[in-house]
Formats: sequence, structure tokens, C-alpha cells
Amino acid sequence: MKSPLGIVFLDSDKRRVGLWSKDTIDIRGGYGTEDAGLFDPVDIISNQLDVFILDQTVNRLIRYDAQLNFVSSFKLESKSAFYPALFSMDNRQNIYIYYPELNNIYRTKAFGGKITQFLDLNSNISIDNCISDLALNKVDELALLYKCNRRVHLFSRSGKIIRRFNIEIINPLIILPFNLSWLIINEAGQIEFLDMKPIQLLLDGEKIKDAIIDKNTLLLLLSSSLIMYEISDGI
Repeated sequence: MKSPLGIVFLDSDKRRVGLWSKDTIDIRGGYGTEDAGLFDPVDIISNQLDVFILDQTVNRLIRYDAQLNFVSSFKLESKSAFYPALFSMDNRQNIYIYYPELNNIYRTKAFGGKITQFLDLNSNISIDNCISDLALNKVDELALLYKCNRRVHLFSRSGKIIRRFNIEIINPLIILPFNLSWLIINEAGQIEFLDMKPIQLLLDGEKIKDAIIDKNTLLLLLSSSLIMYEISDGI
């Protein structure tokens, strides 16, 4: 993720988080039971001056400052919600959390606030339990990316379905807001803006692990490198 001081990487296997700035990497975290320790990190986001990590098995969010100093942690207390897989944050710092076992999305009121159910995805809106990513845009519309049926569902901040999109690329992995549209990416390097034809990037056989957009730049994290593309009308 992009932070004010550089690019933040999450190493889920070694349970570490690192800040790449000026060609140096500062590594923090690691397995442990202390407040700053990571047990089972599965997702990471950057919001304003802070970095947030979702620690799945212990069902909590951890907050770091821009220099990766531990700030606080927040236990996701709910009667039925457990093992969260993905999360994102809107402009009011409300946090949206996806629980695959329940096929529900919960929302907290800011960091540390009460957690309540936001969307029940077992309803007729969507019966498929195969979300690979979620994201929020500048007007707090929530996009859900479905891997199995290659669709995007877009919801308003109140939870009302706005639109459903079909996409062409196979096994979509990541969705990112860009201006008034959305960009979808798979690990093979195919990218697709909604309502546009897919584009194949040349990755020399490497796979995409993660991606972010910083202003008009698309940053792709590959198996052994980081590639940057400038976005104009296309790439």
C-alpha cells in the first residue's frame, strides 16, 4: 500500500510489515502475542497517515502510524462474525469487513466503534460466495469483485445495490477505484476498466500479487519485482 512515507508491504508468511522508502526497507512486526505482534495477517490498507492490518485468526485490526510504529489494536467483537478475510475503509473511517463463512459484510463506526451487519450477501442480491476483493471509491460506493462469475456489484453507502457489471478477464483478483470508473486485475496481468476491453500487460511470466493506484500511476507487486505504469486513457 502507498503511505505518506513510501510503499508498505505485508509479508503474510513471515508475519511482517515493511516500509520501502528511499531504496531502504524498514521491517516491523513478526509473530508474537504482544499488541504489535502479528499472528495471521491477511489484508492491509493505508488511510491518511495510518496503516491498518487485518489479523484474521485473532479477529482484530491493528493500527500503525506512517513510520510503522504501533498505535493501537481493535478486537472485532461480534456474536456471530469470525475469521474476516478482507476489509476497506471509507472517507469517514468506517471499516467494512468481509466474512466468507457467513457471506456477510459488517461495518464498524470508525476505528474501534461498534460492529454491525452491513450487507447480507446470502439474499437474492448475490448467492455466490466467491468474493476476491472489495474496495470503496471517493464517494463511499462499495464495489464487490466476484471471482467465480466474473461480476462486480456496486453498492451505495446505505447498502443499496446500484449496478451490476459483467467483466471479461478470467479469475479477477483485485479491484481498484480510478476517477469515475473501476479497474480490475488478475494475476496473469490482464486488466480491465469497466465497460472497456481488457488489456494484457507483459510480465515475463511473473504473477501479480497485489496492486495499488497512486494518483495516475498503477503499481504492480510481482513475485520478485515492482512495476509502475502511468494511466492515461488506457495503459
